[in-house]
Amino acid sequence: MVRSLVRVASIAVAVLLMLGAGSAQAFNPQPDPPGFGMFGIMDFQRAHLHISLPVVKTRGGIPPDPCRVEASFVNDKGETVMTETHTIWPGQTGNLIFTPARVPNPEITASVTEGNSAADRRMQLRAVVMALDSTLPPGPCHDLLATVQVDNQQGGAPTLTLSPRDPASGLPTGKRSVTHLLGALAIGFEHTARLNAVNTGDVVCHLDWTFVDETGVRKGDSTMILPGQAVHADFAHTDPTRGVALIRAEATTSGCPAGATIGTLEGFDSNIGHSHSIVGTQLIVPAVQ
Repeated sequence: MVRSLVRVASIAVAVLLMLGAGSAQAFNPQPDPPGFGMFGIMDFQRAHLHISLPVVKTRGGIPPDPCRVEASFVNDKGETVMTETHTIWPGQTGNLIFTPARVPNPEITASVTEGNSAADRRMQLRAVVMALDSTLPPGPCHDLLATVQVDNQQGGAPTLTLSPRDPASGLPTGKRSVTHLLGALAIGFEHTARLNAVNTGDVVCHLDWTFVDETGVRKGDSTMILPGQAVHADFAHTDPTRGVALIRAEATTSGCPAGATIGTLEGFDSNIGHSHSIVGTQLIVPAVQ
């Protein structure tokens, strides 16, 4: 029996799981430009969005043009909390830095006042990269790279790194019911595993989610994800006698286009809200096989 607390919270944001195709496949969808899943930070941390433009050789040795991008962080309600326009020259990297302590957040303030847990005070975010120039070859924004890092504002050492979805396997289309499989995280006492799911489409997604521990014990529920919003479910390790739990997640989406959702599984300290691990969907399979 799983003795740790499991709870689900609905949050408005923009994009998370990844819908699949008609057969089992390694799949990690990524639109062009890079598409990110959700992550969480506390007010004492900073989120960095790094955007790079590698130098690509062109016929005739014509110097490539710079790429203009709109770089943003979006919260779990789908609201843009910070945005900047950057011009990235070939071979260079731009950086957008977001510090949540500088942005008033009545909901987080209320949580602190009421003495709620660190999990309630976390700000859920995702990075958005919008190319303002062409992303098609030989357009200047064709080969954009991006990563997200979180630090504690103490020397700049990163505490968490998140990559976008891998486009290698392509992005499936059509409304299909598929299951997203996320790999296990080691969750110790007073730590939490959080499944994030964001709907990037324009119709409602139905989500059936399940946490599975190292013995195969399953615990889950279902919810709806509104367009442009996100939800999360938490597995909170509250049993001091249990030892480390190995928690993975399964998320089945239906009723919305394949590829409309992006998923991440995040591990964080339940007391201070500090994230230590994050993984994306590793495999997407048909919901019924």
